[in-house]
Amino acid sequence: MSVTGGDSVQSATTPSFVAAAVVAGITLGAFTTVWLALHQSKKLRGEVFQPRVEKAPLSKRPSALPDGPLAFWKTVFSLPDKEIIVANGPDAYFFVRYLKIFGLYMLGPYVLLTCAVLIPVS
Repeated sequence: MSVTGGDSVQSATTPSFVAAAVVAGITLGAFTTVWLALHQSKKLRGEVFQPRVEKAPLSKRPSALPDGPLAFWKTVFSLPDKEIIVANGPDAYFFVRYLKIFGLYMLGPYVLLTCAVLIPVS
């Protein structure tokens, strides 16, 4: 019933895993480098990442976000919901809520369980 012949099927080997891991690492490194380069740009940061910190009146400005990537995401995920709504509006609140619920509570455990099952199998 199989389209491929029984002799031509190859199993996954260590070199193929290492090659896939190297490609994934290079991709991760490239995207991280681009993100860090764009995040460090003062012009882009003022227009995209922190518009209300620089453009809002002094009485309504929220606190500035930290510069480091880990501190940036830690601050984003630890901000109280009311502060996000007041500072950025409901659209930003729902986006951050989506990231918290889907990314941390659903996708994170799914990835851990998948790795725990698949790594010992191969």
